[in-house]
Amino acid sequence: MSYTGKCIYINLTYGTHKIEQTDKSLLQDYIGGKGLGFALLDKIAPNPDPFGAENPLIFVNGPFTGTKIQTSARSTLVSRSPLTGSIHDCHCGGNFGPALKRAGYDYLIITGKSAKPVYIYLTDEKIEILNAMNLWGKGIFFTNDELLKSHPGTNPRIAAIGQAGENLSKMACIGIDKHRQFGRGGLGAVMGSKKLKAVVVDGNTEIKYFDEDKYKEINLQFTKDVLDNDGVKFRRVKGTMKCVRSGQENEFLPTKNFQKCTYDEFEGITSETARKELNWEDTSCFNCAIRCSKWARWDGHEIEGPEYETTAFLGSGCEISDIKEVTISNEICNDLGLDTISAGITCSFAMECFEKGLIEDWSGLELKWGNAKAQQEFLKIMVKKEGVGAIFADGSRIASRKIGKGSEEFAINVFGMEISGVNPLGCLTMGVSVSVSDFASHTRLWCTEAEMGPDFKIEDIPVAVVDGQNEINARNCLVICDFVPLGLDRLAPLLNAATGLDHSEKSLREVGARITDLARRYNLRNGRKHTDDILPERFFKEVAPSGFMKGKVLDKELFDELVKKVYEIRGWNEKGEPK
Repeated sequence: MSYTGKCIYINLTYGTHKIEQTDKSLLQDYIGGKGLGFALLDKIAPNPDPFGAENPLIFVNGPFTGTKIQTSARSTLVSRSPLTGSIHDCHCGGNFGPALKRAGYDYLIITGKSAKPVYIYLTDEKIEILNAMNLWGKGIFFTNDELLKSHPGTNPRIAAIGQAGENLSKMACIGIDKHRQFGRGGLGAVMGSKKLKAVVVDGNTEIKYFDEDKYKEINLQFTKDVLDNDGVKFRRVKGTMKCVRSGQENEFLPTKNFQKCTYDEFEGITSETARKELNWEDTSCFNCAIRCSKWARWDGHEIEGPEYETTAFLGSGCEISDIKEVTISNEICNDLGLDTISAGITCSFAMECFEKGLIEDWSGLELKWGNAKAQQEFLKIMVKKEGVGAIFADGSRIASRKIGKGSEEFAINVFGMEISGVNPLGCLTMGVSVSVSDFASHTRLWCTEAEMGPDFKIEDIPVAVVDGQNEINARNCLVICDFVPLGLDRLAPLLNAATGLDHSEKSLREVGARITDLARRYNLRNGRKHTDDILPERFFKEVAPSGFMKGKVLDKELFDELVKKVYEIRGWNEKGEPK
């Protein structure tokens, strides 16, 4: 059935666990992944303290996770974010999700708090909560290696936190097999608050399908069409870093803390430069022939990446043009367990504060634009919460509230979440999308190409945002990678053959809309208001260098009209409340 039919609840306060049947009542309406995780969080923790024992970490697979479909590595983590206070989902490739399914579980829910550092060892034969004192205070790389030595097993995979999670940085991520991340929203800090250092999963449970013959038949053609796609072939060569050049050419590349949409020295951080300077070798997640990931090996360093977002925010965002320096910063974040997007934007925010002289004591750091070495030291003291690093350790919103002096205007976040993807001054559609999303991420919708098209108009933005977010929500339930270039019409038959569910493209879009409404209700209940659906002030005071607003200042009333139109299409009232 592509589902295992089992889930497991682990309570760290009492050191107990219980195995139950997967909640089948939620599957038709929410399928798996993001949707199922959101429904479970809403059901068991409608109003938790993000660092409270009651706030769960929900590791949840989709029906495609671990199967024979391309990009079936994808898995989801859901919790309430300490960075925003909102309902939150992270998605990760690699191998952790398939390993959790091999362990025999559709989802793992962790609640409670341990009195001392522990890690969980979970297989289809064993469930143990083990002492992690020897790992506490260590980085993700060391932790991963030590746990692999202790649990050789069949094919173990590890989710671990670094010192950022232990120190409850609200930008802390969870590292998967060292170089993949459940990255955004500070869920590494939720894990740290539970004194949970790592989760090791392994097993040999086989995946079964509702109609295996039909699934194989549909999937054969599906795979051929994916691999024959020209965009897939291009991505295999360039990786996600292809967006550095396209961002420069289309004028949406985040530069100098979003003051600019292009970077004069962008050639130093392009995909082509990375392949040459970092000796890139193509690699992939579980069961993926797209192979957009790249191993970088140079001068004794070894890391998977960097990806576009990391490069945009630790690179052009801070005006750093040396790809090796960007990758060293990436390596530091991966080991310490920092989200490179929030950390990169917080670095660029700090550099602008340094330039404007808003803080007197910078702990000896010359945090000037382009100073990569200072950036790397700054990342380390943010994690330790030492000196000036303590001001910025929880992201740009909290830092700006501490600093004041007008810094709130250029702290680039929406409701606490540093925005990702592109500079909204160069792509207004993305600006609307990140403002009305459950959190401000390019993973809610990537639509730069649509806005660059000759027939796309400003009045098309609200419909594009609603339709696009609904589709991505549905894909994040299955779970399947955004880089698969085929739509819900092609995914629905695969889902039905794998699970026995009865979905069409239309019904999958309805699932996507249902998730949006659920998330909206959750967030309104937990402190978000419709007035928070807005970009930072910078974007309403500075002339746009490109895009629809080129040569003009974005009018806040126009932006509000676009947001209200999104509400209208969704059937929400003027306060953004679902009916």
